[in-house]
Amino acid sequence: MPRLATVLAPWFLALALPTLARAQVERPPEECGQTEATARYGIAAGALVTLQRHRFVGGDDNWDPQMVRWLGRAAHVTSLAGVDANGCPCVHVDIDGGQWFWRVRDLGIGTGPSRAPGAPHAAHVSGIPQQCSAGGPSPSYGAVTVGATVTLGHHRPVQGEENWADEMQAFVGRAARVVELAGADAQGCPGIRVDVDGGQWFWRIRDLRMPGVAAEPAGPESLVASTGVGSDHGRPEVVITWGAPTTGPSGLFGSGAPRPPQECGLTDTTAQWGSIAMGSTVILGAHTPVHDDTNWDDAMAAFVGQRARVIERVGVDDQGCPIVRVDADRGQFVWRIRDMTLP
Repeated sequence: MPRLATVLAPWFLALALPTLARAQVERPPEECGQTEATARYGIAAGALVTLQRHRFVGGDDNWDPQMVRWLGRAAHVTSLAGVDANGCPCVHVDIDGGQWFWRVRDLGIGTGPSRAPGAPHAAHVSGIPQQCSAGGPSPSYGAVTVGATVTLGHHRPVQGEENWADEMQAFVGRAARVVELAGADAQGCPGIRVDVDGGQWFWRIRDLRMPGVAAEPAGPESLVASTGVGSDHGRPEVVITWGAPTTGPSGLFGSGAPRPPQECGLTDTTAQWGSIAMGSTVILGAHTPVHDDTNWDDAMAAFVGQRARVIERVGVDDQGCPIVRVDADRGQFVWRIRDMTLP
């Protein structure tokens, strides 16, 4: 029987592939105003999709700025998550650990090429050399110098090799300062070391961005949808600056998780903690301003988006915002609970 299955497999695939190709040109249903019982998803758990920014429905885009880091990324649907406040069906996906709710109406089905043939790469426009040449002349770094600020990107393959570690993904999209020009890797791609990861990883310069250069999908981890929504539909551009606060709307599913109490102006005796207790698991967020005070240190940016366990309820800061210490940074910083989310 195993031998028969081996013989029949190519014949079966030959019939199945055209059907798959037809399915991928369809779009998920775009209707909102639905209920849990009537929700139409058009996709099922396990479907391959590309994440894209939500369009407005009734003035609400159900969006959190922290979701920006996942835009353009391929992901698999892990569950059908019901409808949001506007009745738009939403799903959970694997790539963000199921943290956020993604409207199916804005998903692309499958993945495809990231840019039109011949379109210049954004990094090249910014003056970052794209060449890799093993055994060639000394690496050229162009505008990348020690002390320069860059945005880290996922490595694109060169001769089939990415020179990539899974642990590096946590830093993709973050602003970093160059601390060392690190020579070239085995594919002859010039690289650097940066401050945000403590100089641990080698980052190819060809996949960096310089300040002021728009993001562009690049590589297998950053494909845009083959049948996806092609524009922002009038939504104002959102710029994430790591180490600085981020703000944005937060609807029923806006953060993908419940938020702790938001009140400031409290005292150590009147502090509202909600469900935040010793040992609680939280997801760390950048502090938002309260009376123009963020109570923020740039070094905290390396921990934004990470899961952490509360090890101390400190009290309140100068603006009366309840603060805690967590294990992720070994208790080094104080974190406002109002900017956390609960998994």
